[in-house]
Amino acid sequence: MRVDRIVANVGYRPDLSLNREIQVHQCYASEGPMKLAASLLASAGGDCLAQASVGVDILKNPEPNYFILGAKSYGRNSSFLLRLGIDQIQEVLRFLKT
Repeated sequence: MRVDRIVANVGYRPDLSLNREIQVHQCYASEGPMKLAASLLASAGGDCLAQASVGVDILKNPEPNYFILGAKSYGRNSSFLLRLGIDQIQEVLRFLKT
């Protein structure tokens, strides 16, 4: 078998330096935004492929119009799916247009 590239996105931690000077309510365990981390914890144990997007209210931070999206929004939680990241972006863009 021939392989051109292997990308392994495991064992990483989110870069939190962007959030140091602004108001972000961060989960101490997952290092993701607190509301999303609590939502993920409440639904833990299920099929990660059955996850649905949580909505803009869960993605909000105390910092006005500041959202942490994509893999970084899940912090250390490994159940992130690219489809959910795309859904997050679409929801936030719809919210910001209003």
